[in-house]
Amino acid sequence: NVGFLISLAAIGAGYIFLNRSFLGFQMRVAGLADAAARYAGFNAHRMIWLGLLLGGATAGIAGMGEVAGPIGQLLPSVSPGYGFAAIIVAFVGRLHPIGILLASLLMSLLYLGGEAAQMGLQLPSAMTGLFQGMLLFFLLGSDVFINYRVRVVRPPKVQVQLAQATA
Repeated sequence: NVGFLISLAAIGAGYIFLNRSFLGFQMRVAGLADAAARYAGFNAHRMIWLGLLLGGATAGIAGMGEVAGPIGQLLPSVSPGYGFAAIIVAFVGRLHPIGILLASLLMSLLYLGGEAAQMGLQLPSAMTGLFQGMLLFFLLGSDVFINYRVRVVRPPKVQVQLAQATA
């Protein structure tokens, strides 16, 4: 499938663009700190729109490869549910092109393992989606514990001091 080769080329181009070009640096700054981008003289809104356009273009190319790729022609039905999986892949890959490649391999193994479990163990088809949801839920939960210090705040104990009456 040529779509797979195009996706590998897009990963390399995205990595070079984001990490080795000035425009990629501007996009990262605008995405991380809008005020810092404005202070540096970057047009933050332009960078955000450029990121949206590039992301939409790559998603469209990936969709074209998925719809027309397997048999070389368009089909009337399209396999649904890849948008949710793409969110999990982007989160697990930490929005890094190489990390997304590795996370997509993990998700594909999860899909294949879910299909094998459906056939071999007679599990329902929703089990694969359940595993994906659990993966996302546990990763989000671990990020909360990693990035935030969770502590229980108790009200201070009030000590009552009796005023001594002087006679």
